[in-house]
Amino acid sequence: MSEELVENQQGTTQKKSGSSFARIVGVIVVIAVIAVAGYFFMNQSSASVAVVNGEKITRAQYDERYIQLAAGITAQGQSATTTEMQDALKSQTIDNLVSETLLLQMASKEGIQADDAAVNNQFSQNKSQFSDNAAFEKILADQGYTDATFKAALTRTNIIQQYLAKHVDVSSVTASAAEVRALYDQAAVGSGSVPPLAEVQTQIENQIKQQKQQQLISDYIRQLRASNTIEILLK
Repeated sequence: MSEELVENQQGTTQKKSGSSFARIVGVIVVIAVIAVAGYFFMNQSSASVAVVNGEKITRAQYDERYIQLAAGITAQGQSATTTEMQDALKSQTIDNLVSETLLLQMASKEGIQADDAAVNNQFSQNKSQFSDNAAFEKILADQGYTDATFKAALTRTNIIQQYLAKHVDVSSVTASAAEVRALYDQAAVGSGSVPPLAEVQTQIENQIKQQKQQQLISDYIRQLRASNTIEILLK
């Protein structure tokens, strides 16, 4: 009787040990899966999508900028989910990051630093357009930003603007009467009614000047990119 009890106890112990072992193995497998998934995610986030003069642009940076640009498109009433728009956003995102990284590198070489007072003032001006802090933070979130990332973006923009002001002269840009008339006539085509030219002439002149200034900046950045080492890794 006692031998049977011992045998039963041993059998029960073996079954319990087997069950415990199975549970332990199961836990180890789950932990391993989580670890592998985490490792894969970390690798994906830190993987490079481009390299500018040896400086890597990570997938995490790309994803963050893509979300911000897509949010901007959506805010304009356009769809950011069509195949055509996604391809355009992909190209725009990588181009945006490469140019920004290159310009910041050039600015750093010249010792250009952010004007903190100007950045803080611009941040406050943006914030003052909303009724309260909650409304401001909501619009930031809708655009893919937090307070910190928005201020960081303003800081980068401030540095780049200082650098471009030193290297691209836009002060001589003008809009001729012929250019103003051509753009006015173009806007009038297919439109039921347009204001008299005299009422919108200044607005049209400013638009033409801005387009020319942007073209000068784009040409400069294109030349800068051509003379530096840039590798696009994103497929």
